Amino acid sequence: MKTDDLIATLAAQPAPAPAASIEGRAGLGSVAGLAVTVVLFFLVLGPRAGLGTALMDPVVLAKTALPLLLAAFAWVLAVRSARPAVPSGKTGRAVWLVPAAVGALFFWALGATEAGQRLILFLGHSTQVCIPAITVLSLPILAGLINALKRGAPVHPTRSGALAGLAAAGLSTAVYSLFCTEDSPLFYAVWYSVAIGVATGIGALAGRRFLRW
Repeated sequence: MKTDDLIATLAAQPAPAPAASIEGRAGLGSVAGLAVTVVLFFLVLGPRAGLGTALMDPVVLAKTALPLLLAAFAWVLAVRSARPAVPSGKTGRAVWLVPAAVGALFFWALGATEAGQRLILFLGHSTQVCIPAITVLSLPILAGLINALKRGAPVHPTRSGALAGLAAAGLSTAVYSLFCTEDSPLFYAVWYSVAIGVATGIGALAGRRFLRW
């Protein structure tokens, strides 16, 4: 076969479908995991009574909105971490706005709450539910993200896994907050953060195990 004929034959054949991007895989994994998380949420917990009215209070809304914002930042960072030499960019700095806002809410509540009520609100009545629930609800999302990041090339697998865990924890915390009636930042700024830390640690361990080259 002449060279010109070979080129014409190859050009006439359909091009192979491009592999799905890391972003696409991570998006699908996150959505699939979140769907499982939402089903678990409705089966076991369910939304609190008067949720719509409660969310009209900005302090209550913050315990859902801030974890969602954290999840968004962490998701972007997790995806970037699956590509060698891709910097975290402005997102790596912007993510710190979330803990700063949480800290500001905590100290505002500390000053605005009567001294006799501070410890009561801090301890709450659902710590034994909050931490394990957020952790368990994060696992399906984390599994979906880890599976997607495996298709990349994370240079620091533990860090990539931790970021995936942070993103999953942010989403699961936002979901759990729709059930939680502990509306003081003295409670949720601390105990939600503990739960997010636990889920992030699980993500780091998963990354170390499953994202190694």
